[in-house]
Amino acid sequence: MQVTEQRFDNALLLKVSGRLDRDTADEFKATLLPHVEKCRLGGDVLLLDFSDLEYVSSLGFQVLLLAQQKAKAQSGSFGVAALQPAVKSVLDVANFAKVIRCHENVEKALAVMSHSAHTAYLQGR
Repeated sequence: MQVTEQRFDNALLLKVSGRLDRDTADEFKATLLPHVEKCRLGGDVLLLDFSDLEYVSSLGFQVLLLAQQKAKAQSGSFGVAALQPAVKSVLDVANFAKVIRCHENVEKALAVMSHSAHTAYLQGR
């Protein structure tokens, strides 16, 4: 699993690639949680780009739920975008979309989550 960061104004985009499973869940959690700390009202918008994520296990799902709960408790804006069909089907079974905002792609997610980040994203293309 690999995570790369990109900033668009007040939004932090974390692109996750590879597999999010029992072998990588702890590493992902350690990488993600410091960013979630900044995901609060008046702070960063946090978006995970899953366009290159091949698989997510129940342990990976638990990390995502923890991040969502923490962001929500801080009144932060947190979401995921660009789910691959295999990942989307697993998350659909778990009713993931009822808990965490899932978006079709990064552009549409930023359009909903932060106008200024969406503008910066479009300018950076």
